[in-house]
Amino acid sequence: MDILRIPLFSILVFSCLFVMELASESAYSSMSWEPAEPKTFSLSPLASEEKIKSSQGSLLIGEDLYLPANFPDTNGKNTGGLLIRNIKTGTANRLDLKETVRGLAFDKEEGQIYVRLKKEIVVLQNGSLEIKKKVPFFQTNVSWGNIGFAQGKLFEIRENKLIFYDKETGSESEQKDLPLPKVSFTFDCSGKEIFFWYSKDGTNLHSYDPVLNKIKNSFTVHLESKEAGRLSCFKNDLVVLSPESEVYQNLIRIGNDYYPGKEENLVLKGNLSYRFSPSKDTIRFVLKITPKENSPETEIAVAIPPQETSSQILSEEKFHPNGKLTEDKQNNRTLIIPIPALSSGQTWEETVYSAKLTRYNIDSGLSSFQTSWEDWKVPNEWKQYLEDTSVYKISDPEIVRIKEELKSSNSNIEEYIQAVYKYIRKNMVYKQDGRFDPAPTVLQNGHGSCTEHSYAQISLLRSAGIPARMAWNWLPVGEKVELNHKIAEVWHPSFGWIPMEPLAPPRTRAGLTYAKHIIFAVLNQPYHSIIKGGDTLANFTKPAGGAARSISIELTPEISHRSIKQSDSGAEEIYPKSNPVKNRVLEKSEERIVE
Repeated sequence: MDILRIPLFSILVFSCLFVMELASESAYSSMSWEPAEPKTFSLSPLASEEKIKSSQGSLLIGEDLYLPANFPDTNGKNTGGLLIRNIKTGTANRLDLKETVRGLAFDKEEGQIYVRLKKEIVVLQNGSLEIKKKVPFFQTNVSWGNIGFAQGKLFEIRENKLIFYDKETGSESEQKDLPLPKVSFTFDCSGKEIFFWYSKDGTNLHSYDPVLNKIKNSFTVHLESKEAGRLSCFKNDLVVLSPESEVYQNLIRIGNDYYPGKEENLVLKGNLSYRFSPSKDTIRFVLKITPKENSPETEIAVAIPPQETSSQILSEEKFHPNGKLTEDKQNNRTLIIPIPALSSGQTWEETVYSAKLTRYNIDSGLSSFQTSWEDWKVPNEWKQYLEDTSVYKISDPEIVRIKEELKSSNSNIEEYIQAVYKYIRKNMVYKQDGRFDPAPTVLQNGHGSCTEHSYAQISLLRSAGIPARMAWNWLPVGEKVELNHKIAEVWHPSFGWIPMEPLAPPRTRAGLTYAKHIIFAVLNQPYHSIIKGGDTLANFTKPAGGAARSISIELTPEISHRSIKQSDSGAEEIYPKSNPVKNRVLEKSEERIVE
């Protein structure tokens, strides 16, 4: 998070611009994104007298959803039983069991539903709901006692114990200590594995093998915890079916994360990456030139953002009518604008660029792949991002040592990428001291600015033969663009270029960030090939007679940030954030937060 030294100016009247047609290669791989349209289900609403037991779970069998509930019986008195909703037709039925339901399971072998009450299990025939038998069972006083079937056996989860029972007699046959301290809900999807709901290290859904008594995999379901009991397995999806909140939809799996489908979000074809929580703004560049003495005709280069990155999309672009759009070897777009001769004290000030800008949170499911080192191939167009420079030093003994250490404990490309990210997070802290040391020195020091964090990541990736580069971006604070920032990007054939952001939330893995960067250029070397002079988005390319230049970048949101926060009140629970990194602006003695 390096300091932005370009002053900001207020927005001007947008005029004398026109749309330029673009036909050029992109700095980013072309990827096929699709709307993340939710697969919704049609359940009839609850009747006013029907009360779902909110602390309890549910059971989905085929198209029928079984929900523990209270409702009036035939005499008008309150009773307990099951509400049954068909997710295809929306039809509703009730089954009065005269008691609160405390657990549900489905015996697929016999086609029977096991309904746990306080002291017994009532066994129903699926379809007809005929009571086939009643089985005495371990007495429970809790509101929900997890039961299910695995390998054809009835089981119960009690705290952190897995207990098997004879399904005919209800007698206990086996008991195991689980590798989790407590389980809130159990989901029996295939009969071969069991899913447990328990929050641990950023995950909350755990796939458990009852034969090996071990956790096979852990997932993060981005769902409010109160909806956890309404999760069900439906074909190859997880679905949440909650009459209380009227949420009936599938969840989209991205790697080891499950996200709710929403039309405003985008999914990379094949459920590889997910763009979510979009922010929509109009972005404007206002350029101002003021000479202290008579200035000759000159020209100025302005960095123009790429049309599409992994997490931003530009549309309705308009450019200054006298501007000429050029590209460098990294396909960075630069607008060259002629500036007329100016007298001393005369000011030239115009809007040179505008566009509609949409930025997303992004998550890329690298864990879906296990590419061996032998099968790893890099196309010629991206091999420039394997080159060495004086700041990367990819053959330095310290870089090679760390690379080999990480490779030895990570068997594939995707694991190595994540290992690099985690190594930087664990071994480096943020410190801005005005130095830009090369990667080996940065890693030895254990601290650095955002640029130096990027040096270290790029060096370790390029040293292993994985294309990596620096993305030069700004981060808005409120409705202003105030922080100059750098991040590393890594290339993968299935995802294109994805962020390696260790300094903004949630700071958990490569390919995931909630920071809505505005990317202006991607850098093979640590500098822009056309715009010289350090961290500036605009600079003279011809003598300017001492004229001063400044550029103002303004964002005008389609919806105010205040409105977004009010309408997205559950976002913090669904998308929890880690503690953000503070950027101390030394000259002003202020702290800014990157998020």
